[in-house]
Formats: sequence, C-alpha cells, structure tokens
Amino acid sequence: MRAIAAALALAACGADDASSDDGSRCAADGRKDDYAPGLTKPAGTLSVTVAAARPGPPTQGMNEITLAVTDGEGRAVADARVAVTPVMPDHGHASARAPVVTPVGDGTYVVRELWLPMPGLWQLAIEVEAAGLREKAAFQFCIDR
Repeated sequence: MRAIAAALALAACGADDASSDDGSRCAADGRKDDYAPGLTKPAGTLSVTVAAARPGPPTQGMNEITLAVTDGEGRAVADARVAVTPVMPDHGHASARAPVVTPVGDGTYVVRELWLPMPGLWQLAIEVEAAGLREKAAFQFCIDR
C-alpha cells in the first residue's frame, strides 16, 4: 500500500506543479547538508555519521550510503536496528522503494537500494533502536538534475 501511495505522489509531482524543484532551487536551500564523508548528526544520546556514499554526494537514481552509529562516548554501537526513510519534505512523499540496511560490524551499517528518483531536497530520516532507546536523526541532501 505504501508503494502505491508513493507512486501516486510521485506522479502528482509533475513539471507543472508549482512546488516541483528541478534541483536548482534546493542548491541554495539553507536546509540542505553539504555532503562530506564524516558528516555527523546527533540522534538523541547517539550520533549518526555518513562514513561514505556511492556516488558521493548522493545523486538522482540509486545510491548506497554507509552509516556509523556511536554512543555519547564515541564508542561504536554494533547491535542497533537502523531504519532509513528517504522523504521529499517539500512534496510530502517518500521514495517508492524502501532502502535495505545491513549491519556490517563495528557500528557500521550499509544502506543499499537508496532510490532518489527525482531532483530536489531529500531528507534521509534515520531511526536507530539500541539499548532500549529509539533515537532519530536526519540528513538532507539536494539532488540536482
């Protein structure tokens, strides 16, 4: 059902839509994060770092991102459940594909099948469950055409 809703939302975001963004407007958007390996965001008592991205920075189409999760002391959190949801906040829809997150040890998690199908501002909403906590972080990237 989620895939159908996302597909309908994507179809509604045509070039005639006043809220559509060809990527040029979000390039100057102050909400976006400037991609660089090591970009870190707080997630409650934890931190989430973009260790790498292929391609880097993320682009329109299929992407892969490696995340590192650490605790407040900077120690790797290897036993977490990590979920990533790509969302276009200005359009109010998610990607039609759910990324696949795989733990690879030492607090590192590879996010594959990260599908960003159109240009504009994309938010990667990240939820981390570890040690009885559910923490959230978000990265926002401008995807150019």
